Amino acid sequence: MKDKKRILSGFLERTRLLSMLELAPASALIIMNYHRVYHDKLATEFDSGVFCPSMEEFDQQMAFLSKHANLITEEEVVRLAQSGKPLPKRSALVTFDDGYRDNYLFAAPVLKKYSVPAIFFIPIESIEKSRVGWWDVIAYFIKRTGKKVLPFSGRKLFLRTKTEKESAIVVLHDYMKSVKAEESRDFLSELSFLCSVDFPSKEVQREELMSWDQIMEIGKSELLSIGSHTMSHRVLSTVSDEDELRELVDSRLFLQQKLGYEIKSIAYPVGSYQTFSGRTKNNARRAGYSIGFSFNTGVNYGSIIDPFNIKRIGPVADLAAFKSALIVPRLFVNQPA
Repeated sequence: MKDKKRILSGFLERTRLLSMLELAPASALIIMNYHRVYHDKLATEFDSGVFCPSMEEFDQQMAFLSKHANLITEEEVVRLAQSGKPLPKRSALVTFDDGYRDNYLFAAPVLKKYSVPAIFFIPIESIEKSRVGWWDVIAYFIKRTGKKVLPFSGRKLFLRTKTEKESAIVVLHDYMKSVKAEESRDFLSELSFLCSVDFPSKEVQREELMSWDQIMEIGKSELLSIGSHTMSHRVLSTVSDEDELRELVDSRLFLQQKLGYEIKSIAYPVGSYQTFSGRTKNNARRAGYSIGFSFNTGVNYGSIIDPFNIKRIGPVADLAAFKSALIVPRLFVNQPA
């Protein structure tokens, strides 16, 4: 399906049909969510899966977005969510998750260059403790191990080739997304032992992440906002009600104290419909947030029906596919049930 959409988007671009379709914009809010932009993602010792697009591709996308979308800020999203008013035609917003340093070094300057509003969602403990996320640590262990086979959950994960290692990383990521938090508490330490690979040093991890000074600088911009991504980035569906509320409340209060202004938005870690629930949305409201964002859940059409499930889509590197997703989202963006 992805290949068919890529072929179709390329055809629309070459034949100028995309320009014709642009004349009939829909009342919709499309939110492009990114994690990292890169020079050379293949060189990373951490998770390659969160790198997309390249710096050049991101620049091209933001240039197009600035000319062809009705760009709105976090504050405007809050007003639309609270009022229930119709969304502006072809409205758009950019978000970044996880607090990576390339967000500050590479993405923020491009956003400012084209006056594109964005929200950066920060996981508190990653920045405070200079600790990359569990998905990065898993990738680090698997990429560096010399083991050819890894016993896991009654099966064998083969690690003989780069492709096999990439498949193993996906399996281990899926495990962390689904298992209860108390069951996975020691998983990374166990994986370190099984792979015979030590945890990356604090200095190495710190280089991957923004500093608080960099985050505060981003937050001072009129176009760029800071939101919460919880305290620990644990998948909220895997924790107790009490722990979930604490993750939401403590992260908001911490950011407000650190930055000196109200934090209005939360992005649920991972963010698919399997990783948060009605309980999560209710706890986000109780914690004082105005809006909450899911991920890979589609496009918001007509109006924002649920302020605590504002939908976002994942990034694409191909410029023609990016243009098609913005101009004809009903055709090019999947809308999960």
